Amino acid sequence: MKITLFLTLLFVCTSAASSSAHVDIAITKPSWDFEIKYGLLSQDAAKLTASEQTIATTIKPLLAKSDYNGAWQAVKQLEINTLSPALAQAVGQIALQVTQLAYAERAFRHALSKRPDLLPSHRALAAIYLKLEDNQKAAKYLASALTLGDQDASLFAQLAYLHMQQAQPYAAIAGFRQALFLQPDSLDYKKGLLWALTQAGDVNEATVLLNQLIENTPNEADLWLHLSQIQLQQGKEKNALASIEVARRLGNNNPTNLLLNAQLHLNHGSSDAAVKLLTEIINKGDPAHLTQIVNALTVLINQNNVSQAQVLASVLEKHSTKLNFKHQSMLLTYLGLLAERNGKTKTAKQYLTRAIETDASNGKALLQLGQLYQHQKQLSQANNYYVRASSLENYKEQAWLFSAQIAIDQGLYERAITLLNNAYRENPTRRDLLANIKQLERLKRVQ
Repeated sequence: MKITLFLTLLFVCTSAASSSAHVDIAITKPSWDFEIKYGLLSQDAAKLTASEQTIATTIKPLLAKSDYNGAWQAVKQLEINTLSPALAQAVGQIALQVTQLAYAERAFRHALSKRPDLLPSHRALAAIYLKLEDNQKAAKYLASALTLGDQDASLFAQLAYLHMQQAQPYAAIAGFRQALFLQPDSLDYKKGLLWALTQAGDVNEATVLLNQLIENTPNEADLWLHLSQIQLQQGKEKNALASIEVARRLGNNNPTNLLLNAQLHLNHGSSDAAVKLLTEIINKGDPAHLTQIVNALTVLINQNNVSQAQVLASVLEKHSTKLNFKHQSMLLTYLGLLAERNGKTKTAKQYLTRAIETDASNGKALLQLGQLYQHQKQLSQANNYYVRASSLENYKEQAWLFSAQIAIDQGLYERAITLLNNAYRENPTRRDLLANIKQLERLKRVQ
């Protein structure tokens, strides 16, 4: 009686090409250059003291002709703690103009210690902390300025932006909406709101806003990329593919987005377009995405698209030195598999042998090479590779099953039973193996 086990050597796709994978599109995030309204020595509720009139007389003409370096030379020796709030604020503003941030910070903090209601000082400190990338302090002083009645739209937008940086999208939504209430035609603030809505998961409102933006500026690639991202979140891959294609035609050739474009083409059967895009990425010479492109070969092979897989593998082979040793080994495995499918058994063995030499833990190559020897009835060599594969965590079950088939074909039922029991313990869902084991036990008794 001939017993044949159900054996399949699969190259399972675990890459980002899987339609269920999380995908981030490379979209330019909103940002603003924060602009401070200094009002240097302007008419303000804070007044200079009589003793400070002399220094004011010195620096006013310098400021009038924008000679900030000259003004700085005139004030830098002043003792900040002795200054009135008005002069401390003015000195801080001069220091800011010449990027003396530490001095400016001390001056503004001194001014606020005497007069907490000085709006320019709150705004200036916010700007300083933004430059120092201390977003928490920057947000504090922006909020203070707004609390004191400053109704500048840019303040609301900047605070909203900081909320986004701190992963607080709902607070950011409120800020961007207030900024748009004050400046409804600002494209930047609309994009900021779109960004916040997307991060908050409010896909419906984000889509409405995005469609309005696209209607007004249809030739902006980033908007189409954003639409593609939302469509992916909604599981609308075909729509996402169409949107990202528009972005590409509008000039967005970011390799991350080209890779996603290719992956979507692979998911929906357009392998020619996918391979063309993947080849374009490879030829850019940036090794950052080569690993994912090697993984994309899995999809083509599982789709039995040998011709396109061969094209892509050949291009990758020319750039293989840019891969780490594990992915070099995986590429060699795929080249070996493709050679086998093209009937080039000798070439296939060479590739697979090199794959194992490059990475001894490459279980796929061990199993594939074992299969080649098994098909050629070179069972001892085949078994050697299966034994090696059985020591690897993710390949034990398949290795034991292949070895068991050899044992069955050789009439070594006791060994086959042991191997099948090993496989069943490794994967108890394979209850079909129990029937094989019982069958072998009956054969063993009549041997």
